Amino acid sequence: MTNSHPDLESEQAYLDVAYSYLDAMRDAARRLAKGYSSVGQGGTHQARLEREAAEETSRRRLGSLEIGDLPLCFGRLDLEDTQTHYVGRISVTDDDHTPVVIDWRAPVAEAFYRATAIEPMDVVRRRHFLSKANEGRVLVGIDDEVFDQEAVDDAGYEVMGEGALLSALNRERTGRMGDIVATIQSEQDKAIRAPLAGVLVVTGGAGTGKTAVALHRAAYLLYTYRDRLVNDGVLLIGPNTLFLRYIDQVLPALGEQDVQLSTAISLKPQYSVRSVDDPEVARIKGDTRMAQVIKRALNDREHALAKDVAVVLDGTILRLRKDFSNRVVEKAKAARGRHNEKRIRVMRTVTDHLLSQYQKARVDVIEDDPEVIKELGRRIRAIPEIRAALIRMWPTLSGAELLHDLFSFPSLIASAASGILEPKEYELLARERQDDVRKVKWSESDLALIDEADSLLGPIESSRAKLNRQPRVSDPDAAQVVAELGVEGFFSPDELAQRYADPRDGGFIGSDEPRTFGHVVVDEAQDLSPMQWRMLVRRCPSGSMTVVGDFGQASTAGSASSWDAVLKTLDERRPSDVVTLSVNYRTPAEIMAVAHGVLAAGAPDIKPTRAVRETGVWPKFEKVESGDLILAAGEAARQAIAIGGTVAVVAPRPHHLDLVAALADVGAVTATVDALDAPVGIYDARGAKGLEFDHVIVVEPVQLVTPDALGLRLLYVVLTRATQNLTVVHSEPLPESLLPDRVVAPAS
Repeated sequence: MTNSHPDLESEQAYLDVAYSYLDAMRDAARRLAKGYSSVGQGGTHQARLEREAAEETSRRRLGSLEIGDLPLCFGRLDLEDTQTHYVGRISVTDDDHTPVVIDWRAPVAEAFYRATAIEPMDVVRRRHFLSKANEGRVLVGIDDEVFDQEAVDDAGYEVMGEGALLSALNRERTGRMGDIVATIQSEQDKAIRAPLAGVLVVTGGAGTGKTAVALHRAAYLLYTYRDRLVNDGVLLIGPNTLFLRYIDQVLPALGEQDVQLSTAISLKPQYSVRSVDDPEVARIKGDTRMAQVIKRALNDREHALAKDVAVVLDGTILRLRKDFSNRVVEKAKAARGRHNEKRIRVMRTVTDHLLSQYQKARVDVIEDDPEVIKELGRRIRAIPEIRAALIRMWPTLSGAELLHDLFSFPSLIASAASGILEPKEYELLARERQDDVRKVKWSESDLALIDEADSLLGPIESSRAKLNRQPRVSDPDAAQVVAELGVEGFFSPDELAQRYADPRDGGFIGSDEPRTFGHVVVDEAQDLSPMQWRMLVRRCPSGSMTVVGDFGQASTAGSASSWDAVLKTLDERRPSDVVTLSVNYRTPAEIMAVAHGVLAAGAPDIKPTRAVRETGVWPKFEKVESGDLILAAGEAARQAIAIGGTVAVVAPRPHHLDLVAALADVGAVTATVDALDAPVGIYDARGAKGLEFDHVIVVEPVQLVTPDALGLRLLYVVLTRATQNLTVVHSEPLPESLLPDRVVAPAS
C-alpha cells in the first residue's frame, strides 16, 4: 500500500539511478568472470593458480551483486553538516567511484541503526524506504524520524512517518526467513557490530530477533574483517536441517557466500543418528567428565604385552619380551603427538628390535643392503603373532571404534570411568556389542564423544608410513550419504568422500582432521551439551564466537545449565561479553500472555520479554472429542489459509500422517525441508525450533511434550512460533500452565 509522501517521486528517481549503476557493476563483473573462464588451461602452475583465484574472486563479486527482487536501498541519513547518505544492502558507486549507496555495514551507516533522540549521532533526519513486496525497485512509502526539528525546518526537509518497523513486522511471512537489514534496532545493532575477538553471547526471549542478529553479525564480520575471515570462513551452527533451510537465503541476500551452515550432528557427517538416548544417559554423555573417561579409555588401549612372544623367521627365534614392550609403550605415551601418529614409532621400535636379533643370529648370511633390510622388516611385521602384539600394544583406532569397544564391555567402562562417574552413571553407558562398528546405531550425544576421541587419536592415515598411504578417491555412495543426512549445500559428495572415506576399505569409520574456521556462530545455543561445545572449540582455534540462545527455551537433556557454564567450557580466559535483547518484535502481546504462563512454570528464573505490538486477537483454545481432533485441526488450518500467510500445524508425530491426509487437498507436507514452502507445514515440537509462521495450530499439547521442565520450555518454544494467530486444539486436558488462570497480561 502506498503513502502520499511529497518526496516519493524524487526518491524513486534517485533509486532508479542507483539501480542503473548496480546493473552496470553487475554486467562488468559478469564480463570479467566470463573472460577468466574462457581463458585456456595452459601456462605455468603459478599462472593457472592466479587465473583460478581471479576467476573465483570475480564470481564471488558477481554473487554479491545479485540481489534479485530484494530492495537495494532502504534508507537515507541527513546529517548536521548537510551530508546525505543513502544506506543499502550493498555498496554502489557511480562511474567516478563516488558512493551512490553505502553498505549497511560501513561505519558511516552505524547511525542509521544507533541514532536516538537522546544520542542523535549528528543525524537530523532518518528516512526509511518502504518497497513493494517481491519488487524491491518500486518505492511505495517513506517513513521519517526527526532528531533536530529546527535543522529540518532550516533545510526545508519534508517529514512524514508511518512506522517502518511495525510495517515490516506485520507483513506476511514467505516460508523462508528474510533479512531485517532495513529495520535493525539499536540494541540489535550493538550486538551485530561488536568486536571480532572473544566470545559474544546474545541472549533474549522468544521473538527478540536473536537469529536475525546472528546472521547479520556474520555478514558484518565478513565485511569488516574480510582479510582475516575470507580464507578461514565462518561456520554457523543451527538446531536442525529444517532451520538451516529456513535461513539459507538470508546471508546471500546480504551479499555473503563465505558462511558454512551446519548442525552439530553434521560436523560428523560420516555417521548417521539412528537412536535416541534416554534423558539420563544423554545427560551423562553430555557432561565434560566424559572427556576424562575417553582419555582414560584410550590409555587403557595402550599397554604392554601380557606375556613374552616368541616367533621363528628363517629358522631364527625372535623374542618380544613383556618388559621391553612395557618400555616401548611408556616411552610412546610420554612422547608428543596423538595416538595414531605415534603408532609408527611403536611399530618401528619393535621391528628394529626384532631385526637386530635376526641380524646378530645370521651375521654371516644377511646382506648389508638397505632394500634387503627393508624387506626383512616387512616380513617381521607380517608375522601374525607380531601383528597381534602390535595391535595389543598400540592399535590403530578411529573414535567410533574406541567408543564402540568402550561401551560394549562393562569391564572397560568401569576401568575408564571409575572415580570419574558414579557407578550408577557409568553402568547406564553399556550397550549390546555389534559385530561391525558400521552397524552401531549412534545417538546425537555419541557423536560429540566420537569427536572427542578422534581429537586424541588423530587421523587413521597418520598411523601409516607415508609410502603406504593411499590417495583418497570419490566414493560412489557419497551422494546418497549427503542426501540421507540432509546436508545438501553444506557438503558436496566429493568433499564428503575425500574427507571421510577410509582408504583401507572405502568405509566411513575413519577419523579425519576437522575443518577449522575464523569465526563460529551458534544459534539455539542453549540446547548444546558441554561435550558438543568442546566439538565447536576444536573448530574455532581463534576463540572468536557468537553464541545466541535463550535458556528459557532450553529443552534438550544434557545441555549446559547457564551462560556461565558455557563460557567456562569455551575457556574462561577468553574475552567475553553478554548482550541481552529485551524487546519481542515477532510475537503479539496476546500470544505472549499465554506463552509467559508456560515460561513461568518451566523456567521461573527467566525474565519475560516485552512485546512491541498488539493485534487485538487472542489465542483460541478448542476442546474437542478425541475422534474429532484431526478434523478440528484441519479446519483451523483451512481458516488460517483463508486469512493468508504461512501456516504451521505443530502436532505429536503419531498424528502427522492423518493430518497430511486430512489436508492433502491444500498441499500439506510433513516436516521435511519441503514443508517450509508448502501451504501447510506439519511439524513436531523440535522441528519447529527457530522457525516462525503467521499462523500456528498446536495439536494436543499434553502429548506434544514431556510434562517436566524441559517439556514446558519446549511448549513455550512452540507457542511463540506464531506472528499473527495461535490456535490450540485438544481433546485431553491442557497442561496446567496453559489454563486461563496462568495467562500473564501483556506488559504495558
